[in-house]
Amino acid sequence: MPDKILIVDDEPDIRGAAKMILEGEGFLVTIATNGDDGIQKAEKEIPDLVLLDLVMPGKSGLETCQILKSKPKIKHIPVVTFSVLGRDVDRKLTQDAGADGHLVKPFTPDGITSAVNQQLDRVRPKKFYEQLGVETSEINGKKFLFEFDPFTPYERLIRDFAMGSIANKEAIVVLSPSGTSIRKTLENEKKVKMIDLTPDTMISSIISDNPKGPLNLIYDSLTDLILSTQPQSAYLFVRNSLKLMSDSRITALFLLNPSAHEEKDVYGLRGLFSSRIVYGKEGVNSLKLT
Repeated sequence: MPDKILIVDDEPDIRGAAKMILEGEGFLVTIATNGDDGIQKAEKEIPDLVLLDLVMPGKSGLETCQILKSKPKIKHIPVVTFSVLGRDVDRKLTQDAGADGHLVKPFTPDGITSAVNQQLDRVRPKKFYEQLGVETSEINGKKFLFEFDPFTPYERLIRDFAMGSIANKEAIVVLSPSGTSIRKTLENEKKVKMIDLTPDTMISSIISDNPKGPLNLIYDSLTDLILSTQPQSAYLFVRNSLKLMSDSRITALFLLNPSAHEEKDVYGLRGLFSSRIVYGKEGVNSLKLT
């Protein structure tokens, strides 16, 4: 899945030019025509970066930026403002509002592309951890039950985990059957090792194939496993897998949609994990680290 850029600008010509340039570079682009619309779309779609005009009817770019940076769900998203003003005082105002960068209009294709890539590269290694509100060292080596609401963009957080692994030069392996949203999100990422998840998939073989250095795993998903076998079989599989993953160099996310199962089955799986992430409509709702 390409990085998604949200452009917030009331001028159709500017929006159109920026959209054309960025889509030509392979980005996904979504549009908002004012500050309120931009805030709503940022919360709903969780873009990877926001390009924000400073001078707009209604909420100004500065006010919009301050609101974006005040919301826990989206405050991690880099914001690059742009305007016809390039004075030091204008850059200082945008910086004080929380912006991560500033572009002067009219911008060149190289200028806007460079600004976007610079910010994306800057945040990628730590983006997943910032959304959890923790340091990298607090996550490494833990095995998480990742509970998600299927009606949220939870896939983007999983993608941030995978892309952060790559940025940090760590091996990332995704176990996923064909057709899942996680597989569609990550299957075109060249440095993500995608393994078809079948009844014959062996966790031990994956670990032995990656004997050195940090190894990050995404298991997609326990919901499919429970629905295709029996809750007790899934319980035993997870218990055995966690024993195999006891090495502190291994970090793992086991995905689960709790709404698809009976509470007793979910409760049993929770008991196997000492660490847990819950992702809902407000983003990361709960984080347990032990």
